[in-house]
Amino acid sequence: SLEMYKQAVLDALSSQAITPLVAAQGNLALGLITVVEGDRKRAEELYATLEPLQGTVQGHISFSADRLLGLLAKTVGNTVEAANHFQAALVFCREAGYRPELARTLYDYADMLLGQDDEGARTEATTLLDEALQASRDLGMRPLLERVLSRREILKA
Repeated sequence: SLEMYKQAVLDALSSQAITPLVAAQGNLALGLITVVEGDRKRAEELYATLEPLQGTVQGHISFSADRLLGLLAKTVGNTVEAANHFQAALVFCREAGYRPELARTLYDYADMLLGQDDEGARTEATTLLDEALQASRDLGMRPLLERVLSRREILKA
């Protein structure tokens, strides 16, 4: 369960023998859990902890720290800062050729924009979703493809 995983991460982070690499990856994992749970207070704390990782990709899964910072900023309601991080992640992933992470970032950024009551944001979200759709198809990322298609249906409604 998510709660068990979260507890395991918190236990690891509290260890005196934790290495900086394991701590960074633990905080990334905790950040994702925090976003899923919508925990604003922890999102603020983790944002400050993870902010020094801007402009990097972490872990063997090529996870953009800026994408996570964008998700955390979105969780606390700071859409301007979230947009800045998503844009930085898009630039980084394009330049580095991290296509799966690019596809996920396109989706997350579009998802945030769809939450805004702004026609320009909806137009930008459509463009991002179109690119995420193509990338997820090209890469065979079926779960992401399904989420993108669902969001596009919301735009049509």
